[in-house]
Amino acid sequence: MASESVVKVDMELLTASVTSLLDTLPVDPSNSYTACIYRVSEKPRKANEAAYTPRLVSIGPLHRDKSQLHGMESYKMRCLQNFYVRFGIELKELLGFVAREESSVRGCYEDTISLSKEKLSEMILLDGVFIVEIFLKNHFFQFRERSDTIFENRWIWNDLLHDLMLLENQLPMNVAKGLLRFVDPSFMDELTFYDLAHEFFKNVGNTEKLPLTEHCCKARHFVEFLLFLHQPRHWRDQPLSPTTKFEYTHSATELKQAGVEFCCGNGSMLFDVRFRNGELKIPSLLVNDSTETFFRNIIAFEQCSYHSRDITSYVIFMDGLINTREDVVLLVNCGAIRNELGEDEAVADLFNNLHKEIMTDVSDFYFAELCVDVNEYSRDFFHELKARCFKWGRVLRHDYFSNPWAVISVIAAGLLLGLKIIQAVCSIIQVKH
Repeated sequence: MASESVVKVDMELLTASVTSLLDTLPVDPSNSYTACIYRVSEKPRKANEAAYTPRLVSIGPLHRDKSQLHGMESYKMRCLQNFYVRFGIELKELLGFVAREESSVRGCYEDTISLSKEKLSEMILLDGVFIVEIFLKNHFFQFRERSDTIFENRWIWNDLLHDLMLLENQLPMNVAKGLLRFVDPSFMDELTFYDLAHEFFKNVGNTEKLPLTEHCCKARHFVEFLLFLHQPRHWRDQPLSPTTKFEYTHSATELKQAGVEFCCGNGSMLFDVRFRNGELKIPSLLVNDSTETFFRNIIAFEQCSYHSRDITSYVIFMDGLINTREDVVLLVNCGAIRNELGEDEAVADLFNNLHKEIMTDVSDFYFAELCVDVNEYSRDFFHELKARCFKWGRVLRHDYFSNPWAVISVIAAGLLLGLKIIQAVCSIIQVKH
């Protein structure tokens, strides 16, 4: 019988090793429950890293070390100086405010923030005042300096708009909202911080047409603010039963062939999509340079947080309708899409790529019941027959009637065939007689 070897464990060494591991944990793990600002996961980032990366300015601690963004730090300092001088605010009052906010701000980030209390407080002040000043200058033209390139150059403005929509480039809204309270209320003429934010993001999604609600005022940062603005105002239908066979809708052109009529809905909410008596009503959506950043970062936030996947559902629904530029043309013509990107192909690519790397769950899909109704309608015998006739008609137009010479050739061939048939009939009659 082989002898059993006994391996002794150095308990002191083991204890020291485990203790050192525990020492790497954050001092206060509670931020895992209060965190609302996350890192975007690797899969969606690979699909389009630029949609999650700041171009002009760093807000918050996650991108502050990027050298290409350091050029805006002097602009932030000028904003701070202009802010407290213009409104007669003591700098010490502002410093006291951000020092009191430091701990709660630190807890809003999923990442462990290594900055000292002093450095983090400094960052909070500069970034917070920068946001307030941008919002004030956007509304009150008299605050703008003559050489302020942010408001003079449309490309720089678009970069700033992009940066303030990024999930990783956020500062808790309570900071900027608190800093705005230092401004004399009589000067603001009853304008709130949320009014200024709403005005700043007016060209993003359907923001301009959507009213501020009480729910919007509970947002913790701008990504959540845009999410709350665009979320449906009513609960979705009950989830599909497990026995229901589900599939996403066919493309817009295929549905059109099957007899579905498309028109622009009257509602301003993205989720006011209605299907009745073969008519699919879709609210108009503005598609411009900010659309991809808007959708991608809200989807990333929905994937990270406890929120329902409403915007994710909308993107999946639109991706089902849009496969090619022909689908985009159909939706543009009916008013469901306002295309400011230029090329229809660009809109198709945008929605087709947005759907990649998204975790989907039919039980949490807002438009599940609507998709079932649309697909059942399109599979009806007469609608399917109409679709086939429509498809054959398209083939004829494409292959045989694409230009005048092709039309002439088909007519000539038809006449020749007709003459041949007449000649054959005449020959048969002569033989019989």
